[in-house]
Amino acid sequence: MKHLKIEDRKAYFTRGENWMVVTDMTKEDLLNLAHAAIEEEDFETDVYDETLLPNPAHRIIYQQINGQLMELHNRRAAFQEEVRNIYKDAYNKYCIE
Repeated sequence: MKHLKIEDRKAYFTRGENWMVVTDMTKEDLLNLAHAAIEEEDFETDVYDETLLPNPAHRIIYQQINGQLMELHNRRAAFQEEVRNIYKDAYNKYCIE
């Protein structure tokens, strides 16, 4: 599913089922996007192209967020394994066998 897009010379992100302008993004929206990047196999964004975004604020926000989310998405397997390893000892200690 696509979560970031560039359309009509503006940058957008998903908030639930709606597309919102990136300048309206909140901390909760960013957290939801990060969660989607880790959890969703089909996480997608439009490739950053500064020529499509004349607004400097949209360019900066989109470039930074897109880069971070795609890096997180590409490293999601390693990230999930690291989280499992952090809690592995506690899980093994309290696991009923």
